[in-house]
Amino acid sequence: MVNILFAFLLLIFLLPIYLLIFFFLLFFQGWPIFFYQKRVGKGFKVFNLLKYRTMNSDSNGPLVTVKDDPRITFLGKLIRKYKADELPQLFNILIGNLNFVGPRPEVPKYVNEQDFYFLNEIKPGLTDFSSILFSNEEKVLLNLGGIDKYKDILKIKLEVINYYLEVKSPWVDIKILIFTILSFLVPRLIKKKIKKDIYKKNPSLYDKITDVGI
Repeated sequence: MVNILFAFLLLIFLLPIYLLIFFFLLFFQGWPIFFYQKRVGKGFKVFNLLKYRTMNSDSNGPLVTVKDDPRITFLGKLIRKYKADELPQLFNILIGNLNFVGPRPEVPKYVNEQDFYFLNEIKPGLTDFSSILFSNEEKVLLNLGGIDKYKDILKIKLEVINYYLEVKSPWVDIKILIFTILSFLVPRLIKKKIKKDIYKKNPSLYDKITDVGI
């Protein structure tokens, strides 16, 4: 209930930004404005994750993108840079698909019940430690050799999720929200702080995160 109330208030507060992005996309890209992608939620139920469309409307191809993906429009690159394409997901929170904090929802192709066991108990979220650490995931994938390396990245992200589940508490969730906001201003400092905390409990995970260039 708290997530839904907060999402509603935030939608009202951010309405001018929503309208600005909406009309910019309408003018420069045309319809459709929004993009829907299947994701796996709590109880392994599939739902439509809502985003602003940042690719050409006739785009096909991999579900994962890398830096300088030719399918991404000029305006899409700008919107993605500031993660503004994720703003419509407040509606996903309103209808109960997401919480503000929790593991980011994954596409069905990469989900299995063993690795994603936590979906039996908790909802995915808008942000978490892994989404902050891998905020430049497209660049990381490009440096590692492309989309084929996504499963390697996903294994590390799942370990970060398991770390979150070990330390999960109301204070940790609040800290993640604060870190998410600050990561737009000082991303390196925030990632360094998260990695430092991870190192205290799991040095090997710290090394894996560092080895992929984060």
